[in-house]
Amino acid sequence: MGINLSRKASAWWSLAAAIVLFVAVNVLAEQELRGSRIDLTENHLFTLSQGTRHVLSKIEEPITLRFYYSPQLGAAAPPYGIYAERVRETLQQYAALAHGKIKLEEIDPQPFSAAEDRAVAFGLQGVALAQGGDQVYFGLAATNATDDQQTIQFFQPERERFLEYDLTKLIYSLAFPKKTVVGLMSMLPLEGDFEAAMRGAPLTPYAIYEQMKQLYDIHDIETSADSIPPDVDVLMIVHPQHLPEKTLYAIDQYVMKGGKVLAFVDPYSEAQAMKAQQQAFDPSAEASDLEPLFKAWGVELLKGKVAGDRADARRVNIGTSVSPHSADYIAWLALDDHNVDKDSPITADLSQLNFATAGVLEPVKGATTTFTPLVFTTTQSQIVDVSKVMGYPDVDALLNNFKASGEKLTLVARLTGPAKTAFPDGLAKPVADKNTPAPAKTDPKISVPPQIKSAVKPINVVVVADTDMLADRFWVDIQDFVGQHVAVPNANNGDLVTNAIDTLSGGDDLIGLRTRGTAVRPFTLVQNIQRAADERYQDTEKGLEKQLKETQDKIRQLSGRDPQAQGADTSANAMEQAQTLDNFRSELLKVRRQLRAVQLALREDIDRLRTEIEIFDIAAIPILVGIVAIVLGAVRLSRRRRRAQAG
Repeated sequence: MGINLSRKASAWWSLAAAIVLFVAVNVLAEQELRGSRIDLTENHLFTLSQGTRHVLSKIEEPITLRFYYSPQLGAAAPPYGIYAERVRETLQQYAALAHGKIKLEEIDPQPFSAAEDRAVAFGLQGVALAQGGDQVYFGLAATNATDDQQTIQFFQPERERFLEYDLTKLIYSLAFPKKTVVGLMSMLPLEGDFEAAMRGAPLTPYAIYEQMKQLYDIHDIETSADSIPPDVDVLMIVHPQHLPEKTLYAIDQYVMKGGKVLAFVDPYSEAQAMKAQQQAFDPSAEASDLEPLFKAWGVELLKGKVAGDRADARRVNIGTSVSPHSADYIAWLALDDHNVDKDSPITADLSQLNFATAGVLEPVKGATTTFTPLVFTTTQSQIVDVSKVMGYPDVDALLNNFKASGEKLTLVARLTGPAKTAFPDGLAKPVADKNTPAPAKTDPKISVPPQIKSAVKPINVVVVADTDMLADRFWVDIQDFVGQHVAVPNANNGDLVTNAIDTLSGGDDLIGLRTRGTAVRPFTLVQNIQRAADERYQDTEKGLEKQLKETQDKIRQLSGRDPQAQGADTSANAMEQAQTLDNFRSELLKVRRQLRAVQLALREDIDRLRTEIEIFDIAAIPILVGIVAIVLGAVRLSRRRRRAQAG
């Protein structure tokens, strides 16, 4: 026998079943779908790249991330609060994907608490919201099982596009703490001029070499080497001149195997020219290139040409001691953040770079690699023949004869993608000479590795068309501090070198990370309306302000006039002057009221827009949903009535 339930009871049973189903679905989702997300943002801000996921999957020892954030910062500056939420959610996603290898701690460092002391001990940067106020924090301290430590002192909103790169790089350095091995092959005395030292001069290494020694393991590689050690993470080549074919072949095979290269070439090395102290200059004596390798990698250094730039030219002192003067030297460039690729982690944070007689890089037509300019001139540029900058260049003549090309010239470029060997026929065998002894026979037990003709993975090469930018005089001031020489940077030349090495050595996972957008989206509609309102009232406001200033000036003139000094003022004139002064003051009040009315009208437009948006967000959408629900309900009721009448 069936059970007949009333409509009211059936409704209650249905409601209870819906609640049970809702709870069950949420419990199941909590257990089975933990960490699952759907990213509907325009730039996929919350979707981690495959490179990051690969790094997280390779973590073997546990890593602890301590996220220090003061909520007062977000309350005082909402953009920081939005960014902090993105950082928090990103860190939570890292922890969820690391399968227990990442422990995330979220800490609010209250003033004068043990948590704040720990944040300070980690080296996090505190910021006072007001002068003399308490410090607030927004940073990250990370440690691994062996107490290695990495920090982000303060999450700067300017680096929000690089959030995933910065976090993954931090975790990568803790998961794989071995120092980067840099193989250094240099024709310039970066370690110090040993020949000069033998003559009694002090052995003074380049500041960039001292900086690199603190950060990396430097392995010197001979310029006649026939192989590159396999433990080299990044091969740094400086001013390669007349390298033997076997060395070029070794570099080629290193890149084909997946090795990373940072190459510094130059159409004219001023450091080398100063050392030679030549008077008759050979255009090729101070030049360096890797032409056969560059061609295979998809880049070309223009022979015998340097980049000139009128807009970024450095001011230098020229002339004689009798008639010295200053002029812009278009071949010495002082570049700023407008001359760098802001989407590359190598150059995004650089604000000042000094180059000297730098070369020009261009992509090779038909190359399979991608040519990405990292540092470039402005459109006020000109390609200059190297002969015009050798020896003692005529700075004034270069400036007077300057003609802008209208194009940006590339000074630093990055090459990525598939490539083939520069030696398709292998290494050429040496020609036998009867006067030279026969080479020793190769031990048959030692196997010669077969040639790799196509890169096993996309190549990664950074080329800098200037070697003088490494010289101390172009980027550091050497100061004496308690008997020690201290290098104080005045440009980011050293940062360019270390950024390139860090990015190249980070492995393919880090290299593949892309920049993202920002979580804070501007209200462009509001901005456009505000801009239109500003333009609408601008003329009126300026006119009233001008009238206000004229009235104030007249009042000051009348108020400051001394009747006794005039000698001819009568009482009638004094009364007339007082009346005029009162009129001006009345006019002043009238102008002030009009000016306030204009400013009020401007604010009212913005407030009205804000109110309309709030009404639309808060009321209109729910009302629209309600109307749709009523219409659907009416349609269903009508259908039931028709079915009842038909039955």
